[in-house]
Amino acid sequence: MNQKKLSNKSIIAFAIGDFYGGGAFFVIGALFLIFLTDVGGLTPTRAGLIILIGKLWDAVTDPTMGYISDHTKSKYGRRRVYFLYGIIPIIISFALLWVKIQTDLALVRFAYYLLTYLIFNSVFTMVMIPYNSLPAEMTDDYRERSKLVGTRLLFSQIGVLAGALLPLTIIKLFENEAIGFMVMGSIFGVLYGLPWFFVFKKTWEKNSQVKARQSLTLKTELSLILKQFFSTMKNKSFRIHTVMFICAYVSLDIFNALLLFYLRDYLGKDAYYQVILGVVVLLNMVTLFFVTKECSRIGNARTYRRHVLIWMIGVLLIGLAVPKTPIIILFIIAGVIGIGLSGGVMIPYNMLAFVIDVDELISTERREGTYAGMMTFIRKIAQAIALFLVGVGLDLVGYKSGIVLADATVNGIRLLFMVIPIVLLIAGFITSYQFKLNPANHQKLIKEIDRLKVGGSKEEVDCLTKEICEEISGVNYNQLWEVKQL
Repeated sequence: MNQKKLSNKSIIAFAIGDFYGGGAFFVIGALFLIFLTDVGGLTPTRAGLIILIGKLWDAVTDPTMGYISDHTKSKYGRRRVYFLYGIIPIIISFALLWVKIQTDLALVRFAYYLLTYLIFNSVFTMVMIPYNSLPAEMTDDYRERSKLVGTRLLFSQIGVLAGALLPLTIIKLFENEAIGFMVMGSIFGVLYGLPWFFVFKKTWEKNSQVKARQSLTLKTELSLILKQFFSTMKNKSFRIHTVMFICAYVSLDIFNALLLFYLRDYLGKDAYYQVILGVVVLLNMVTLFFVTKECSRIGNARTYRRHVLIWMIGVLLIGLAVPKTPIIILFIIAGVIGIGLSGGVMIPYNMLAFVIDVDELISTERREGTYAGMMTFIRKIAQAIALFLVGVGLDLVGYKSGIVLADATVNGIRLLFMVIPIVLLIAGFITSYQFKLNPANHQKLIKEIDRLKVGGSKEEVDCLTKEICEEISGVNYNQLWEVKQL
């Protein structure tokens, strides 16, 4: 067990990394689709296809990076060394996304944006998968982990706030919109890259021993990686967590991607886009403190349900707004959405460290990198599905850049913006009732793992502990702590 004491300085140093994780995802989710269609000259479907292909690429890179991270040997540990490696690639890869290609050949434009998006995703994977592993490395305590993740989500939301307020402001400084996007990409690339030096300096890892492995063929190595990756689904708590995660984040991505379209083309209030988004993010940030307290007191699942319900109410209200709705009402609704989002987006990340503990009971190993790889992959797939569906949906309702839209098209945008997120949030709300890993059960889990580590007999387990272990793992107790690693 790690003996280092978490200080406020180390918590903040860890958390600042998600200024990139949350901020870059938000900027891409909110502006990349509209950049590809209105500046890059691609159709909405082709723009969505780029994002979808990028996530299929992640099906290879994410499990590979999770496996690599778990088996890395360096004087800086298994995880933190990649924070140093990633600083310059982060800056360059984000900046390249926003360059307009001067050619009339649609295939060349498509190829450029696809290539740069693949590069961005690969760099993101290299840094964020080791980063997602750190809370489980830095502390074993339920409340300390919640504090780490809560502070991380605060910096993530600072990144989102910066992404909501600054990019369009920078872009509008230039008469040529394409130049504005390019300058914005360069500035944010630097802002996203530099903090990783401080994350590297002030965080730590457990002194986990990386097992020596025999030399394997490439085919065998890849097969082992994929088996490791998908073996996470044996963990019942992680399966439930995954559904809750996807429902929340696809809803978020659809909201981010369509908000500007909705405000501009349906409500005619695009001038207030940054303010409305700012209100959402600010209320999200303010509420995170209370969400962290809720998690420690009543557990992840109940906190998730409370905030998802508020989120659904907010989406319904903004979807029912009309062009004559007073702007102050829209600001209030934006605040409601922000309060709901705070729990919806924090809880899945907070849950990860705890479902990894369940995996240790199943596999007898600490596989933070593998789980972080799976979660990062799921996050990217969620955004890809959301933006691809948005692109296809915009084509289906007849969206064309630079023309006056028909009423049917405008109403189609409204339905996409409102209905799909509500359906997904209802699904996440219902699924959360199956998640049983609350603070009391987690304490039982850790005590049982510690008992088994020192040679405790399975026959001596008490009935309550046995029942809890089976319920949260989905595995018969007699098969726990004996399952061979794939």
